[in-house]
Amino acid sequence: MSSVSVAFAQGTLFSGNKTAPSGIDWNTLCNDVSQMYILLQPCSDLTNSNGTLTSAGQTTMSCISNGLSLGLDALHHGMSLSKVIFGLGLLAQPTGCGEFINMNSIETASQFQFLIQAFNLH
Repeated sequence: MSSVSVAFAQGTLFSGNKTAPSGIDWNTLCNDVSQMYILLQPCSDLTNSNGTLTSAGQTTMSCISNGLSLGLDALHHGMSLSKVIFGLGLLAQPTGCGEFINMNSIETASQFQFLIQAFNLH
């Protein structure tokens, strides 16, 4: 993945773009995540110009966040990252997230770690 333009400090995203009321500039985060080919819709459909999420964006980011939470739990219980990613890919369709994300696109531990940090999960 190319260098990530997102930096978090105390749970708040800092970048050159406007930030949403949550403190996260979803435009920047969406563009960074799209570089991993996880998103099945363009960021223009997921974010507004002011850095907030559209309805589809809220669903998409919730799918990613919930999947990452499940993945973290599985990792903490000893499952390998490759099995976690495979499992998240299998869960996308039955959970309704299959039209929004492709978690199988995560290729490295550093990408998974970036997502964990970007979504403020620990």
